[in-house]
Amino acid sequence: MVKDKLTSNDKSPFDIGDKVSFKLEKNTFKGTIEKAYNNAYLIAFKSNDPVLEDKYHDKVVISNKKLKMVKMSNHNSKESKQKEENTDEKK
Repeated sequence: MVKDKLTSNDKSPFDIGDKVSFKLEKNTFKGTIEKAYNNAYLIAFKSNDPVLEDKYHDKVVISNKKLKMVKMSNHNSKESKQKEENTDEKK
C-alpha cells in the first residue's frame, strides 16, 4: 500500500498570512498564520487578558483541524500553485 506523502497542512486550505479564528481556553480569538508545521500552525494573536498574554506571549500553535478561515491572504501560495497546475493541465 502506497502512503500519501502529503502532510495534512499540504491538504489544508490555510497558508502563511491567512487570518484565522480559533478557540483558546474557552475564548475565541482571531490571528494571523506565521509559520506552518506538519499538522499545525503558529498563529500570532492579540489578547487583552494579561494572564493569557503572559502565558502565550501573543503566539500559539494550533492544530489545523481547529482553525476556521476568516480571510485568505493575497499571497496564498497554495492558491497560485493550484492555478498553475490547472493551466499546465489545459496545455
